[in-house]
Amino acid sequence: MRSPQGKFLSHLAIALVTALPVTAGLATTAPAHADTTVNKVVVIGLDGVMYKKIQEAKAPNLLKLAAEGTLGRTSIAPHITISGPSWSTVLTGVWDTKHGIKDNNVTTAPFAKYPTVFTRLEKAKPALRTESIATWPTIGIIAGAGDPHADVNVRSPQQPNDPTEAKIDAVTADSSAATIAKAGPDFLFTHLDQVDAAGHNHGGASAAYLAAVRSVDTQVGKIVAAVDARAKAQPKERWHILVTADHGHRPLGGHGGQSADETANFLIARGPAFKAGATNSSNSLVDITPTALDLLGVPLSPEFDGKSVAKTGSVS
Repeated sequence: MRSPQGKFLSHLAIALVTALPVTAGLATTAPAHADTTVNKVVVIGLDGVMYKKIQEAKAPNLLKLAAEGTLGRTSIAPHITISGPSWSTVLTGVWDTKHGIKDNNVTTAPFAKYPTVFTRLEKAKPALRTESIATWPTIGIIAGAGDPHADVNVRSPQQPNDPTEAKIDAVTADSSAATIAKAGPDFLFTHLDQVDAAGHNHGGASAAYLAAVRSVDTQVGKIVAAVDARAKAQPKERWHILVTADHGHRPLGGHGGQSADETANFLIARGPAFKAGATNSSNSLVDITPTALDLLGVPLSPEFDGKSVAKTGSVS
């Protein structure tokens, strides 16, 4: 995602602004009619993760999600393999060539022309509850861009003695699981960062990288368990989970180039609107926003570079 120095400065800059959840304009959603169903979408962003390493690590929760849903594996070349451009693409549905973000110096300006999924959802359906809970503070800039923006925008506080970022990721995952259980948001984006830290510090071919994949898989398991428990308790809610990454890592660490490891991307899509056990080599991170909008009944923009990957006839 970024150099260790850049990561520290990014965290420090945001920490000086806010160390607490940022909330604005919380919507009060009227109960759905007893005979209707409502779609819910959870997007899990895994920074710096390569699917081949999920396989190598034998990460049980992510492999189970992929088996239960549709798995896309592709290259995002020539897109810039840096977190700022990639997460902006995830949350807008357009490539870096349109939104213009080239590095991690992300400002709110580009999202006036290319609104985030949060803004599009809130404009079309103000009663929807939209949330962002993230380890990397820059996600908070993206989620807070535009008017309206995310109803809930949480930037997890840094944890003491946490060189691997495993502790802060656990805070992010616990917060995500809690809001799923208690609030049942219509759209939730959550971001976990520890694999990227391992890639920078030890390389994508290292044992530490695989250990981080296994560790983040545990956090993914918490979020999935919360979704499944909520879906069982609220049978009128149709829960969908999308998982993707922003870039990969070179064997010796780092990213930003166009090698196969750096441009490797995947998209796991599990839920009623996705075919179980299917694969699609064209699905990637740019499809997240169109798919979420489609599932939540918001028309897609012709400016999108991505597409909805939901099954035809499965979106209510």
